[in-house]
Amino acid sequence: MINLRPHHGMCIGQFMGKGYNEEFVANMYKVIEELDNKPDEGIRLVCSVDVICSSCPHNEEGNCRSGQKVAEYDSMALKLCGLSDNDIVTWREFKKLVKVHILEQEKLNQVCHNCSWLSLCQERQGFRYIQD
Repeated sequence: MINLRPHHGMCIGQFMGKGYNEEFVANMYKVIEELDNKPDEGIRLVCSVDVICSSCPHNEEGNCRSGQKVAEYDSMALKLCGLSDNDIVTWREFKKLVKVHILEQEKLNQVCHNCSWLSLCQERQGFRYIQD
């Protein structure tokens, strides 16, 4: 089972091949492929480092240097989707919740209000979720 930070549901949906470095981008593509190939398998929503964080330069020995900022993103994403830390849902279910409760309600800015990637995501809002 994949552990996934709740706010990464937005990151994955808006991902366009840009990231901190080549390792991060390659890992992101790998995670997206794995999730999309098994959309009905469970994922655990965790408010801690996850499979995407594994190649992030802000990950220092299993702890995120961005700490409180990303914890707030996770908390807001869970709240808006009606979920809790450690909930298990399918990737398909989680994508739908993100689409319906965050993207279609134009609340991406509410979740990711001070993220350095926000402007890129707003250009691409909901692109990966349109088909599902």
